[in-house]
Amino acid sequence: MKKIVIAALSFMIMSFAFAQPGRPRGPGGQYSERMKMMMIWELTDHLELSEEQAEKFFPSMRLHQKQVLEIRKEEKELFSPTFAKVKKGDQISKSEVNKLLNKVESFEQKKIKTRIDFIKKSGDILDPTQQVKFMMFEPYMRDQVQARMKERYKPPMRGGNPKGKRRF
Repeated sequence: MKKIVIAALSFMIMSFAFAQPGRPRGPGGQYSERMKMMMIWELTDHLELSEEQAEKFFPSMRLHQKQVLEIRKEEKELFSPTFAKVKKGDQISKSEVNKLLNKVESFEQKKIKTRIDFIKKSGDILDPTQQVKFMMFEPYMRDQVQARMKERYKPPMRGGNPKGKRRF
């Protein structure tokens, strides 16, 4: 009887241990969906969207995000031949660097134009205050995430106890 109870308890403990989620594996890891949902919740709260506005705004925002991802993919493909040359140890001329910089500049302008066009089109759905809040959302969210990361991954204090606090 004891052996059965011990076996059952160890089985339960093992099943709880294996049921814990794993770590994310790079971009688009297992937590990417949670992050997207959290961003949507934060954005909904930040903009104070009504249900009707949210139903119209988020599909257009997803379309905008797809456009930006396509631009980023194209930009990434632009760098791959140059990185291959660098890895081989080949020399790169100034003219190649200047061409690359010009192309990077054009991609940055595309991204900015896409964002501005999206914000202008969102004027059909959002009021002007919400549009301004949307423009400020990305830096706001970045600051929030940075603050949370700093708080969560603070190094432990040296010496164990904070100054002025005694054990006994």
